[in-house]
Amino acid sequence: MPPDVDVSLIRRGALVTLVFAALALSACQTSRMLVRKMAKEAQVIAPAPAKPSPPADNFAWLGRWLAASPSAQASQLAAAEAAYRKDAAPRDTLHLAILLGVAGRPGANLPRARSLLQTLLTDPTPTLSPAELTVARLDLTLITQRLTEEQKNSTLQASNTSEIAQLNAQLDATADQNVALQRQLDQARAKLAAIANIEKSLNQGKLGAVGTPK
Repeated sequence: MPPDVDVSLIRRGALVTLVFAALALSACQTSRMLVRKMAKEAQVIAPAPAKPSPPADNFAWLGRWLAASPSAQASQLAAAEAAYRKDAAPRDTLHLAILLGVAGRPGANLPRARSLLQTLLTDPTPTLSPAELTVARLDLTLITQRLTEEQKNSTLQASNTSEIAQLNAQLDATADQNVALQRQLDQARAKLAAIANIEKSLNQGKLGAVGTPK
């Protein structure tokens, strides 16, 4: 070792290096412990992931629409129509079909709603969620049933109307026949009265002839 090198200085330097190394190692371990502790606390504090909403929650807007005023319903239906005409996205199509399929509401059009749903459900690559597809199938079934019932009622009403018209015609014909029969009866009575008068006159003539002296 060179004579001008202070051994104590070297030892101090080595000691300082060891101290800094120890401090660095301790700091690293402390940092790791802090990171682990913070991660655990984050797991405890972090809220649980939200559960997917049930299918009914996805259609809460329908309940609000049904409870709205007729003018508000018409406005929302017009907005749904505009959204559908813009790009005819499957979800917009379903939205419009559901609104059109509510009978008795402003702008209801069950045949068109059924057509939209049929087109939507025949898509080979549907982009709707399983819940939305289930709602579409259910709505299509209900609309089809209602249209079938309305067709039956219309057929029965037309049949009843036709039967009523036939009965009225028969009643009218019977009334005409009654009038004709009454006329014939009156004529027959008049003839009988005339014959009775003639017989009466003849009888009176005979009686007069018998009572006249020869």
